[in-house]
Amino acid sequence: MSEEPSVARSQPALGRRALLRAAGVAGLTAAAVPLLERPGVAAELVRQPTVAGAPSPEQLHVQFGTDAASQITVSWATPERVSQPRLRLGRHGSGFGTSVDAQERVYVEALTGQTVWTYHAELDRLASDTDFTYAVHHRGAPPVEGTFRTAPRGRKRFRFTSFGDQAVPAAVGQGLGPWSANSGYIVDAVEALDPLFHLVNGDLCYANVSDDPVGTWRSFFNNNMRSARNRPWMPCAGNHENEVGNGPQGYLAYQTRFALPCNDSKVPDFAGNWYAFTVGSVRVISINNDDVCLQDGGFSGYRRDHVPTYASASSNPYIHGYSQGEQRAWLERTLAAARHDRDIDWIVVFMHQVAMSSAHFNGADLGIRQEFVPLFDKYGVDLVLGGHEHHFERTFPVRGILPGSSLLTPAPQADDATVIDTTRGTVHMIIGGGGHPAFTPPASFDAPHDGVVIYDVAAGSPTTQHRALTTTEPAPWSAYRDLATPYGFASFDVEPNAPGGKTTITVSHFGAAAGSSSYTELDRFTLVRPRKHQHGMDG
Repeated sequence: MSEEPSVARSQPALGRRALLRAAGVAGLTAAAVPLLERPGVAAELVRQPTVAGAPSPEQLHVQFGTDAASQITVSWATPERVSQPRLRLGRHGSGFGTSVDAQERVYVEALTGQTVWTYHAELDRLASDTDFTYAVHHRGAPPVEGTFRTAPRGRKRFRFTSFGDQAVPAAVGQGLGPWSANSGYIVDAVEALDPLFHLVNGDLCYANVSDDPVGTWRSFFNNNMRSARNRPWMPCAGNHENEVGNGPQGYLAYQTRFALPCNDSKVPDFAGNWYAFTVGSVRVISINNDDVCLQDGGFSGYRRDHVPTYASASSNPYIHGYSQGEQRAWLERTLAAARHDRDIDWIVVFMHQVAMSSAHFNGADLGIRQEFVPLFDKYGVDLVLGGHEHHFERTFPVRGILPGSSLLTPAPQADDATVIDTTRGTVHMIIGGGGHPAFTPPASFDAPHDGVVIYDVAAGSPTTQHRALTTTEPAPWSAYRDLATPYGFASFDVEPNAPGGKTTITVSHFGAAAGSSSYTELDRFTLVRPRKHQHGMDG
């Protein structure tokens, strides 16, 4: 018997966006600009679309642009090419005032030869902190509707949520890919908190280990659509987004299905692999750790054995160093600009693989410590969110390394796990309980408390996975971990105008047992730092 989803925390009164959804589509207006071509996406005209009896839009989801207060992209997919894909948009109560043509993006799945059609309606110059309702449609099919709210400008309160490693709620194809009921339950738990946006910390659906990758992506988006059609679900690419054969780094399915903020790379194949956006006084940065990780995490024996062009195209799922330093240089510029921006108080990075872990599951990756953690230290990143490890764990504020550590073990700078001043160091969180059925078992944690690090890989090749070499380290950086509750997500309540010239983020972790739809608050702590700009505050 399935359970009704619940979140065990007293909730605020029903928000304006929830009221809009409850009331249905009322009138609309908004301003928009024509769509611009985005680089790095395969596009082809395969055949003329059908019109009568065309399939309905599906896999509907919303994404922020670089300026989340004014830029939104609405994306969807269809099982065949359609005619005149468009979006109608407006504000609540004012009638449909804008019609925007959607841009078509297409890719061909290397494993199965299936063609995938996606559509993206880009919206700009929207009013900030405003509710909109929209409908996407094309000739020969009924419209599908959704709502979204643009981000606020200035220092205003908002909430966001995050998890990684979700998978799908039911078996797809031969059932080779991971699935669990909690992959579905967690969507309703997130939606119950009515966040402004949600961060997905990589390993979205595990299509790279499925015999039906197109069907797996379809299951992922249709499962999440009841939330993602009404608020941005912003992703980062994990190792299981690497579908070897789909583009130079295996990310073509990911890049075609998402329309993410521009990273200004001159290399089209890097579009969407890293990006940043701003919400109020928070700069949010998505990075792709496969570029720096030592672990060979994208390897798939099934794709090796079944992608027809694997050998002839010299496919290689081990993509360590693929950007040749471009992503690191972009990250440093982006962090420096955020830390010197008088309107930005908080810097939040989300990524997939982690810099610290106490689990013998994957382990932390030394490559992240070598390439990215020094930048987090240099520019005072406040919060880093990850997945990859299928448990919940968080750190004290860390900066620098423990004396004499050859593993670059991060050094804790305080020992209060309840109220943490992020000017002293960066807090890292592992939130990898999104739904993957292979959660980290309690036996994978040492007593006494050790950290686990991938320090190198053994010999390998495009057809043989590089085995990860791991070791242990002291873990004084570990502030809290949950060894008993396999599934969960975190919420973040941003308070820009706390007393004493401070700003805070209250963080809560919600967990659920396997097969349970009841997500209960298990951990809460507060991040605090001085507010940069003390005058002209927004409430």
